[in-house]
Amino acid sequence: MHCCLNPDCQNPHNPDGAKFCQNCRTPLVLLRTHYRPIQLLSNEGGFGRTYLAEDIDKLNERCVIKQLAPKTQGTAALRKATELFEQEARRLQQLGEHPQIPTLYAYFEQDGSISCSSLLRGRLWISCSRGCGVRVR
Repeated sequence: MHCCLNPDCQNPHNPDGAKFCQNCRTPLVLLRTHYRPIQLLSNEGGFGRTYLAEDIDKLNERCVIKQLAPKTQGTAALRKATELFEQEARRLQQLGEHPQIPTLYAYFEQDGSISCSSLLRGRLWISCSRGCGVRVR
C-alpha cells in the first residue's frame, strides 16, 4: 500500500507498485527517500493530515508522518499554521524520548512542511486505529 500525499485527494490509498495516485494522478513519493506513507490515519481538523508510514531504511519500521495542509486561506493564516506546526515539532524535540510522548525523528520540507515521529502504541493508538480502520500489529 502507498498513500498519496496530495491533501486534496479524496481516495489516497493505492496498491503496491503504483507510481501515480489512481485517484488524482499525483506522483507517489518516498519522503526523504525512505519514509513511505502507507495509510491515512486522520484528515480531521484544519491543520493537516496524519499518516501511518514505514521507514524502509529501518526494515519497514512503522512511524507517523504529519503533513502540514491547512484548510484555511490567506497568507497570515498559512504563516500562523506553519509557525504552530514547527512549534509542535520543536516541543517534541525538546521533550526528547519518553514512553508516552512521540519521539521526533525528522522535521523537513518536501512540498510543504512535514514531521515524522515514533509510533506510540497503547490506548490512544488503539482507539484511533479502531476509528480509522487501521490494524495494530
